[in-house]
Amino acid sequence: MSVIAAVVGFLGPFGTYLDSTVVDRITQWWQLLMGAYLFVRPLIVALRWLAKATWLPSQVLVLWGVVVASAPLAMLWRQVGQDAYRELDGYAGLIPFALLCALTVLGVELWASHANERLRSAGAGEAKTHLPMPTGTNSRMHSGIAASQLATSEIRPKLVDRLSPTFQSPILALQSEDHYVRVHGMGGSELILLRLRDAIAEMAGAPGEQVHRSWWVACDGVISFEQAGRTWMVRLRNGEMVPVARESTARLQRTGFLPVPASE
Repeated sequence: MSVIAAVVGFLGPFGTYLDSTVVDRITQWWQLLMGAYLFVRPLIVALRWLAKATWLPSQVLVLWGVVVASAPLAMLWRQVGQDAYRELDGYAGLIPFALLCALTVLGVELWASHANERLRSAGAGEAKTHLPMPTGTNSRMHSGIAASQLATSEIRPKLVDRLSPTFQSPILALQSEDHYVRVHGMGGSELILLRLRDAIAEMAGAPGEQVHRSWWVACDGVISFEQAGRTWMVRLRNGEMVPVARESTARLQRTGFLPVPASE
């Protein structure tokens, strides 16, 4: 946002070029653009939380939320920046400019989130997590699970080639986030620029199910299932809880992915 403020301040649009020095213009634009960032950024976080809580499409909710937020942002700027925007024709001229700035904040946030994920993955280390072989009365059941996981881990999906060398395999689940897919592993996750359906296609050969329009889960990534009324949740081996869409419950029970309650 500071870089954008420096560029716009240097250009001096809307009648500000001849009325102040470049330092004054950059300072003023930095204050206004950072104000937009502080206004829009928390809104993006809240909208993503709302999308996750309600299973609404995240990217649609965030985009339209940012678009709507440009109206109060224009009103705020009208009050604090009348001198800077005197060449604009009231609210009618401010709203398109506020919309452009709000969408710029969204673009900067998406870029920064992706950059942070890549940096975090690069510093995650190369430690690998190994499942211990259990002993005791249930050793036969757990041995069967471990053998299934070992057989699945021998399959190398094409999607692995998109991940950093430090990603701690196996791939447990795929989660859609806007235009990205978050790939969940044992030691963390990574964001890649890919559609969920294309990421699932690149997991060909690895057993799994799409349990929600935003989630695909690998069979060997599941540790347990939890039911609350008609709603199911899948617990992954890394502790992550994945929602199961109600409309997918019957299909997943027919395929044997979800257990069928005794009452049914």
